[in-house]
Amino acid sequence: MAQGWRRDFRFVWAGETASLVGTQVFQLAMPLTAVLTLDATPGQLGLIGAATFAPYLFFGLAAGVLVDRWQRRGVLIMSSIGQAVAIGGIPVLAALDRLTFTWLFTLALLAGVGRVFFNIAYRSYLPAIVPPERLTGANSRLTASESVAEIGGPGLGGLLVQIAGAPFALIVDAVSYVASAFGFSAVRQREKPVRADPTPLRAQVAEGFRFTFANPYLRAFLGEAASYNLCWQVVQTILVLFAVRELGMSPGTLGLVMSIGAIGALLGAAVTGRVAHRVGLGRTLLAAAVIGDVAPLLLPVTERGTWAAPIFAVAFFIQGFGITACNVHTMTVRQTITPDSLLGRTNAAYLFVAQGVKPVGALLGGWLGNVAGPRTTLVIGTIGLLSTSLFLILSPLRKVRTLSSIIPADRRPEPEPLPTR
Repeated sequence: MAQGWRRDFRFVWAGETASLVGTQVFQLAMPLTAVLTLDATPGQLGLIGAATFAPYLFFGLAAGVLVDRWQRRGVLIMSSIGQAVAIGGIPVLAALDRLTFTWLFTLALLAGVGRVFFNIAYRSYLPAIVPPERLTGANSRLTASESVAEIGGPGLGGLLVQIAGAPFALIVDAVSYVASAFGFSAVRQREKPVRADPTPLRAQVAEGFRFTFANPYLRAFLGEAASYNLCWQVVQTILVLFAVRELGMSPGTLGLVMSIGAIGALLGAAVTGRVAHRVGLGRTLLAAAVIGDVAPLLLPVTERGTWAAPIFAVAFFIQGFGITACNVHTMTVRQTITPDSLLGRTNAAYLFVAQGVKPVGALLGGWLGNVAGPRTTLVIGTIGLLSTSLFLILSPLRKVRTLSSIIPADRRPEPEPLPTR
């Protein structure tokens, strides 16, 4: 690993960056396809959001066990190809004038299944090619790529929607997953052979949950992530409809605003390591989470007019800075303190809860949008975000100064030998 991990990481980094750009286009083009092409209601937007994340509930736990049994690189390649096929089917159906809400829902569901396997395998794969002491830097680079994707992706998506139409903007997402598959295929380093585990599936799933809930850091991360995702999905479900119909934003303007706001995420990824070195990992993580929770309060108070786009940009900028600065350290701690043999199962347990609440949030957002209106829905969702950082504040994280202080003894890097004469 010491000799070739940098080359392999560069291929993983490049493939994942391409995929992230496509994902950002998807997150804007998918609801715009429903709203502009199929004239979807808030309730239907909730169903599309639920279809995207429901596979975490139905397949997430089994996927975690399978990822621990299979070679993770192969899972990443096949799930990338699967998502490319599912998402690529949307513009094909639109070109044939056969795109319906049922097809959109079904293909979103199939793409979600691929995303479950990809996300679980990806979080488990990185420690296999990157040394433990380099994980923070690797996660910072990947998070920075995510921020760059957030800067360029929505703007590109908005531009493509205005030029070619919402369904055809999704071609970029499909192509990005093909690029992702090529990136993982180019990795030379092979994982250690997987040992057959005769333990029943139910017992292996339970082991992932036990480790996650027994560890105070993982438990705090999971509580914060689940509550945040629930509230933010309420907001996201109705946000595009609110911006387009009530504030009068065009797809291009909305994409540009989201891109400008994502610069904050890039800044957060760039500075969070140095801030943590100075003031401590725990304090940095807590402060970043609070900043990310407060910023979205600007969204529901925005009115139609000249200032609508700048206010959205400021909200996204501050939120991106806080959430990204928090996520860099959260991911590093999770990867560092979890044994390699349990990474797939603990990631599955984590994502089952953290991502599994998103269908609930999407359906709740769609229902509230129908009953109370988009603006009231945004008020409820953004106020709910204020409580999510309490999981971190009340945990032992506030006392953590450095990552090395919580690394288990059996996962600490061995000291380099003294030079010999």
